[in-house]
Amino acid sequence: MVMKARILGIDYGTKNIGLALSDQEQKQAFVYDTLKVSGKLFNEIKDLCDREEIDKIVVGLPLGMKREYTDKTNEVVCFIEELEAVTKLIVKTEDERLSTVEGEKFSGGHGRDESAARVILQSYLDRKDNQ
Repeated sequence: MVMKARILGIDYGTKNIGLALSDQEQKQAFVYDTLKVSGKLFNEIKDLCDREEIDKIVVGLPLGMKREYTDKTNEVVCFIEELEAVTKLIVKTEDERLSTVEGEKFSGGHGRDESAARVILQSYLDRKDNQ
């Protein structure tokens, strides 16, 4: 079996960034951590990607309930553009509608942001696996 690199899942917020990691087979997502938004955020994410051998990032895209772009969607798109520039990695998006609610339901004692990141990443992994 060929081992793949891990995928990093991100739940973007204005105060906190929730993080989740996939296993090396890219089948299962696990909560990882929550970072505070600061001037060092992108360097912290880049260091994490190097340390954990991440080859792709999945960011939750907050669409309106009718799949329309909102001000928050545009904010996340700007975050993604800077993330790609700093990490030099492929960044994919995953519809994150209701991920926070889902994350709170199945948090298992973890924080809301990292649990939402796990839901976003697992959704991507499940969909990717069935294509």
